[in-house]
Amino acid sequence: MTTTKGFKVTDADRKTRVGIAVKNFEELKKKTIDKFKLKFSPGQINFQTTDGTMVESEEYFQTLPPQTLLIWVKVGEKAATDAEILYKTIREVNDEYLSAGEKVQEFFTEKMKNKVLKLAEVLKGLDTEKGKLSARADHPEWFEGLNTNSKTKEEYMFRRAQDRIRTYFYKTRDELRNKEIPQNEFRELFIELDAKLKLNKYHGCYFDRANAGNEDMRSICDSSGTFQCQGRWNKERCLYNPTHSINPYLSREARIIFQTWNLDHNKERSRAIIPAISEALCLTQNPSGIGKVSECIDDEENIKRDACIDVKSIYNDLFSLQNLKLVHIVCHDKGAHYSAKAGPYLL
Repeated sequence: MTTTKGFKVTDADRKTRVGIAVKNFEELKKKTIDKFKLKFSPGQINFQTTDGTMVESEEYFQTLPPQTLLIWVKVGEKAATDAEILYKTIREVNDEYLSAGEKVQEFFTEKMKNKVLKLAEVLKGLDTEKGKLSARADHPEWFEGLNTNSKTKEEYMFRRAQDRIRTYFYKTRDELRNKEIPQNEFRELFIELDAKLKLNKYHGCYFDRANAGNEDMRSICDSSGTFQCQGRWNKERCLYNPTHSINPYLSREARIIFQTWNLDHNKERSRAIIPAISEALCLTQNPSGIGKVSECIDDEENIKRDACIDVKSIYNDLFSLQNLKLVHIVCHDKGAHYSAKAGPYLL
């Protein structure tokens, strides 16, 4: 039986915060509506974490640790993340920077990318020695404002990488569920993908500097925790000089800024990978479109099967560094990646 867990829930303005103990996601929605006296149905609200991760399914909700701070929002909307509430952080880091009134106005009227660039400038010159510390007891200010049981920076960053990968898993599954595809094959595919993700610990290693140099569970950063921008999706590297880099292990402010860095799919998840998976699932029942189902050989079991889904390629395109690049917000291209084709995902 699902156990009861307590969560902290707030609104998008973060003016009111209440504690709510629930057993499941639906109960959280109902109690939030009651506590905040909302005129919405449970289907009209959703939740996100403070770093912007949307909580859209029961499965993902159950992975959240107790006392996680959740922000309720109307379905289809998003609240500002910690990284987008930068004014207070900049004042704490460098009060002199905002001493003039016109600077304050400039900060609030510029686009978000420019705000991030300004904060990056402010972060220069921070004490790098503290970045070497790991334990919560040794660098408590790094953990300030976090709802986490993590005892080290590495544990916390491991979890953040897992959250991003879990989001890709749940969003992909939920978007495909609404398509006209063979349901048995769909369920089997996601059972297998989930099993592979669990085996790889949902790739928490990507943000964990303790895994730097480990080829089996490789981190994107180096042993100090520094991440280098890997450049726009269709470029081999970051073209800025100097290239974008960040070490979220240095300070609370750097940790917040790291939330604006994107783990970007070269072959786009929504525009390319999902349609290709949908097509492959349909072709498993009728590969030629008109007649007999084709067969393939399962190398591991050495037996014939109907046209098989290439689970390994789907997994790599969704979750592996073969198709993911960590990029600075300035290098994140949200336009269509037309030349990066996905599939066909058939063996």
